[in-house]
Amino acid sequence: MDVILGVIIGLAVGILIGFLVKSGRSNPDSADNPLIKDLKSELERERNSTAAATKLTDELETMKKTVEKLTEAAGAADLRRVRAETEITEQVKSMASHNENLVKQTRAIAGALASSQTRGKFGEAHLEKLLESAGLIENEHFTRQSASEKIGDSGAIPDVTINMPGGSVIYIDSKFPFQRFYEAFETEDDVLRKELLVEHSKDLLAHIQALSKRNYAERGPSPDFVILYAPIDAIFIEAVKAIPDFLETSFRLGVTIATPTSMMALLRTVGYLFSRNRVAANAEEIQSLAVKFLRDVSSLHDKIVTVGDRLKSTLKAYNDMIPTAETTVLSAAKKMKSLDVSGKPLKAFPEVSENLRALESKLALDAPEDFIEVEEISDEDDEK
Repeated sequence: MDVILGVIIGLAVGILIGFLVKSGRSNPDSADNPLIKDLKSELERERNSTAAATKLTDELETMKKTVEKLTEAAGAADLRRVRAETEITEQVKSMASHNENLVKQTRAIAGALASSQTRGKFGEAHLEKLLESAGLIENEHFTRQSASEKIGDSGAIPDVTINMPGGSVIYIDSKFPFQRFYEAFETEDDVLRKELLVEHSKDLLAHIQALSKRNYAERGPSPDFVILYAPIDAIFIEAVKAIPDFLETSFRLGVTIATPTSMMALLRTVGYLFSRNRVAANAEEIQSLAVKFLRDVSSLHDKIVTVGDRLKSTLKAYNDMIPTAETTVLSAAKKMKSLDVSGKPLKAFPEVSENLRALESKLALDAPEDFIEVEEISDEDDEK
């Protein structure tokens, strides 16, 4: 609106100046009229003002479009922000719900593990998974706890017994103290946590001492140690941190602690020994079958040679008989044929070559170096 008004004023001033200029032309003295000069100056200012207003209008229009785009983008961003905040809120609620359920389940598990028998079952289940992963088969490579398998005067029953190749056995106990360990990580007091971990280490050491007194190694060919399986690495790690000579003490008592990582390495080694022993047993059986097969081949070879020799004798007798037959029977038959005696025409005796393909009379079997030597793990090797 202001621009239009400025244009109108400029036109009016221009018309007025034009009129005055025309009048000035008709009157030369009026060229220096101050009014005309003022009007010209005013006209020039109006022109400049109009151009500036037009330029400003264009810039404002461009700015308006830019602001509209920014407003639209800000609205879209705000909408996305609201959606994202809503999704995050839902996720936080879901996580809170899951965490609450996890805490409940953890407490339930911790409560269940407070029982020594339950801890043993948990350790056995975890250990059984490792045994299966290592390729060991129950009742073939290992047996689980059985009341009929009491060892020593204490009547102790191992949780898992691994039957090694050669007759030796390895005993594994999967029970472990847990209560102080759980309480240590439940508290937020650092000082109390350290005290509880020290108590946990003492409980674990006391369990090792009790395990040592069961004398698992007294029965049969067994190593002079028993394996205590800790299904949680931190149970063992925190005990070592709290008591520096924990490992030395456990070794001295004949107890070796195995975590899931070290237990898997041990079980894979045992599985390799079983596989190696099975290959050795198969190789021995293959060698026995090979010897029997070669003996059968040798027997067949001898019979073929005998048949060949007899065929040669038969051929020689046949060939020796042909001249006699020709000079006696065949000659007389030809004479009778020439006397018009009826009968079938006589054919000549066929010639049979004496050349038969010969076989060697013997088949050498005395070559023990051709067989692969195999090693089977025996009781004597295991005792060494």
